[in-house]
Amino acid sequence: MPIDIKQLSQAYQYLPDATGLVDDTGNILFINQAFAELIDADTRVTTQDSLAQVFLLRKSQSNDWQSLLNTAIDQSCTVEVVIANKSNHLVSCRLHLQSIVDEGRFVCFLARLSNKSINASLDENLTTLAYRDSLTGLANRYLFSQLFDHEISQSQRLNKRFAVLFLDLDKFKKVNDSMGHDAGDEVLCAVAERLQKSLRKSDLIARMGGDEFAIIMSNIKDSETVSKVSDKLIREIKKPVKSGANVMEVGCSIGISIYPDNALTAESLLQHADAAMYRAKHDGGNRYQFFSDALNQELNDIRVVEQELQQGLIDDQFVPYFQPVIDLRSNRVVGVECLARWKHPKRGVLAAVEFIDVAEKKGLIKDVFNQVLTQAFEQIDDWTLSLNERIPLSINISNKQFYQHNTFDLIDQLIAKYKVPSDAIRIEVTESTLQESETDLLEHLKRIKTSGFSITLDDFGTGYSSLRYLQQLPVDTLKIDRSFVRNLDNNPHDKIIVKAIIQLAETLGISVVAEGVETALQSEFLEQNKCFIMQGYFFSEPLSSNDFEAFIKSKPSLTK
Repeated sequence: MPIDIKQLSQAYQYLPDATGLVDDTGNILFINQAFAELIDADTRVTTQDSLAQVFLLRKSQSNDWQSLLNTAIDQSCTVEVVIANKSNHLVSCRLHLQSIVDEGRFVCFLARLSNKSINASLDENLTTLAYRDSLTGLANRYLFSQLFDHEISQSQRLNKRFAVLFLDLDKFKKVNDSMGHDAGDEVLCAVAERLQKSLRKSDLIARMGGDEFAIIMSNIKDSETVSKVSDKLIREIKKPVKSGANVMEVGCSIGISIYPDNALTAESLLQHADAAMYRAKHDGGNRYQFFSDALNQELNDIRVVEQELQQGLIDDQFVPYFQPVIDLRSNRVVGVECLARWKHPKRGVLAAVEFIDVAEKKGLIKDVFNQVLTQAFEQIDDWTLSLNERIPLSINISNKQFYQHNTFDLIDQLIAKYKVPSDAIRIEVTESTLQESETDLLEHLKRIKTSGFSITLDDFGTGYSSLRYLQQLPVDTLKIDRSFVRNLDNNPHDKIIVKAIIQLAETLGISVVAEGVETALQSEFLEQNKCFIMQGYFFSEPLSSNDFEAFIKSKPSLTK
């Protein structure tokens, strides 16, 4: 009578030794209770898994289970393996495989497991297996990948859900750059410790490299639980890390994908969590984001823009557009604001709002700024000759650029090259820029004033510290934000605010400009309240260099 698996299972069920049966492809057909207890698993859970899902081969041996199984058919073999138990502790074992043959026919492998390693030092130095991150002691990418597949197998069989969290530190590069890599390592270790304390022992935490971490939260009931845990992780990681006299602060962005809602494979789940993390970071960091199909499409669109931005810089697609600033008292153009535009080969001319944020996040804003500003200075130089008049140029400086010294180095170089008087340059900064860094603010404003540039406070009225800044800082001009001007025709509250800003500027001896003027009624109200300098579509939309010159020449009253 031929031997079958059921008979073998009954024979081995109550043996005191850890015993199992495995087919020729490595799928586990049966394990007894002793085997299950040794690997800290339920027999119902591990049966039908594969050896590759349950065990990790020692790195010094072949990582190909199938090759080992092929060899074991003809000759029994013993290999060193590692298992991660329910608490994700690594346990080293010895696995012996021996063929069971019936009348010359291979039936299955007899698998016997022992927790006595062939190599006595294995438990003392698991790093030789390269399964743990040497800095933090967390699982590394390789171990995470192996256990990830096992988690999918378990959850699929038991119809359970689990969450994948992809976590990236915010402001970590600043710590490394300002305090050195030793300080950065201390931060990483502190983060690893906080993650371990904040999560369940059954949750898997891995350092994927650099300042990236991945987490598997097994057997979750609902998304609300994941949200609460993510909030807790963000709070814990935001706490300062103290090292001697140094106090280091970072944050984190977390992306979340759910099995099986978002994907069925480890690769896709991790990609989706990474994509959601990217969005969380794009939105300012220190937050979490769940993956969705809509988010995926949006992020794909952003990635396309990133790639096209890089090509656009190579092809010189970024150009300046110019919007005139009009003084109604003399009916002349008294300045021009330089605005970045992208001559996209497929989408036409794009306004800055459609690409500036992506350029800043991708670190390309400096290159875009350089390309646009260089052409603007060339054009101003040409207009000086053709119009016999130098038109003051207003330059918008973003928050990040304002605090970078090379931003003003470039402006100084262009001024020297094109012999533009520094008082013909107006630097426009927003209130949010002035609130960004109290420490560096005065230093940079002093640099601007020393260079001879005037300072325009843009978007005035949208910040929270305007009066204090006007008292302390050398601001020359206020720009009334377009959000107040837009509703002057029908909103009495905006009329009151605009009147107050004009009166405040007059009291302090500061010039005032209204932007976003689109109707005759808006222009009349501003003029009646002694704001005479304006810009907006009522006078002209932003124009290409050729169109701007044509605009000037078609309206001689504006320049004479």
